[in-house]
Amino acid sequence: MKNIIIFLLVLGLAIQPAAALGQAEDFEPEDMTTFLIQVPHGVEGNGLAVGGSNLSAYVFFESYYEGNMNVTVELDFPEGFVLQDKTVHSFLLRTEYDDWYRLVDFYVPADLPSGTYNITATALVEVGEKQHTIVRKTRLKVASKEEVAEEIEVSGLTVPSDEDGYGDPSHPASTLVIRETSPALKKLLKVTDLKIDREELTSTYIGVELSNRGDSKVPVVITYDILDIKTGEPVKAFKPAIMGMDADTFCYATLTLDPESSSLVSLPLYISENAMGGEYLLRVKVKLTGSDWVAVTKDQKITAISRKWGPIIITLVSTLLGLTATGFFFSRPEQIMDRFKTRNLVLIALFGTVSFAAINLPMTILWELSHAIFGPFSFLFTGLFHEVLLYMLIASLVVLIPKPGVVSLFMLVRFLLGGFITGSFTPITFITMSLSAILLEGLMYAAGITGKNPNPENRFRMGIVCGIADMASGYASFSVWMVLYRLFYSDWYIMANILIDGFLYTFIGAWFGISLGNRLKKVAE
Repeated sequence: MKNIIIFLLVLGLAIQPAAALGQAEDFEPEDMTTFLIQVPHGVEGNGLAVGGSNLSAYVFFESYYEGNMNVTVELDFPEGFVLQDKTVHSFLLRTEYDDWYRLVDFYVPADLPSGTYNITATALVEVGEKQHTIVRKTRLKVASKEEVAEEIEVSGLTVPSDEDGYGDPSHPASTLVIRETSPALKKLLKVTDLKIDREELTSTYIGVELSNRGDSKVPVVITYDILDIKTGEPVKAFKPAIMGMDADTFCYATLTLDPESSSLVSLPLYISENAMGGEYLLRVKVKLTGSDWVAVTKDQKITAISRKWGPIIITLVSTLLGLTATGFFFSRPEQIMDRFKTRNLVLIALFGTVSFAAINLPMTILWELSHAIFGPFSFLFTGLFHEVLLYMLIASLVVLIPKPGVVSLFMLVRFLLGGFITGSFTPITFITMSLSAILLEGLMYAAGITGKNPNPENRFRMGIVCGIADMASGYASFSVWMVLYRLFYSDWYIMANILIDGFLYTFIGAWFGISLGNRLKKVAE
């Protein structure tokens, strides 16, 4: 029995090495390992560098072998390169998926001749009693600064952009919006010992499109500065210290440009509370990885805008006027309504209903359709309804009933119908309609169109009065939209709307409204 046990132990010890030896004999280096080298780090294939660069070569080795593997990796750099780390590394990988990597630093001398240099990494792999050799080669192109500058180009800048670098249509182009923090919020943060973190300081992004016209992969670092347009000095308010660190720590992007390709990246832009509105110069800089030399720059003039108090004041005044007029109406409803005969009220209600059916209802569909077809020039189409047709009805109604309050009641009917049928009970609708009614009432009364001795049939006077009132209410409407919905309009767009829609279309509508009113008067008589 004792002899049998001894025999089994000897047999077991003999079988185990034999099995391991059999597995080692089946070892295929290319199938059971991953061995790669990147020069510089992050570039697979032909990289690009300029003289005077400090770079790192990335070496990675991974085993798929279930057992011990002794590996010796040796790097062979061309003559002239200055190695700052050792070139031979030995290590032991014990299990499947065990790996090893190193960053090997080296320096490319500034006076190294331009050309393409081969770099070789050799791995000597020992598995059992077998040795295997794996070789990887890559090339690094060393180019002059003039050659690199010709290959790389900043082909586009988008300010502001979204997180992916594409344009942000909710903000005007080449414009930064300075977000002011409310003084009340500042006090609250101070009392509660809270701080504004980095994410809340993010204002927007800068989209940068880069092109590589060369045949090598180019690793680059993209940064930017915002300069005073007069002095050329960087403005720190647009790159403030964040969490005690310089903004350059955050405001950069790295990218590897493939040969003959373009890529888009975004850079975060932070704005401090001390930033001032005005004109600035955005300078985007592109450096090659490992070098502090700026290969390419691109400048673009940008505008920083802060809170505009004009629209805020106009919105507050318009709201106050609307609330005052509403309060006045509800405080004296009988005195106001008694000024009109029943047939006058019926006629006002009829005109209000017609305007709602002929203007509001069709525009619920045509508004979006016109925007899709005409884009920013859709107001040329929608103005035919909102201005020409509307003021035809208003002018003709005033010709029929030349009394103060007619326009207000007409607007009230439209507001109520729109609110109950289409659900347009919005603050903006209330503010713009009430302001328009107040302006029309006041100007018509002052011009003698309504009042004790009304004279509503002068076409030119009616057109001028309606045009001025609509221009003012139109500008106030833009202000309300900008304040309440944080929208931004180009100056040309506002001006075109006010002059064409606000005055020209309104003048035409009021002109023809006199004729319509006179004809209806003859019918009524």
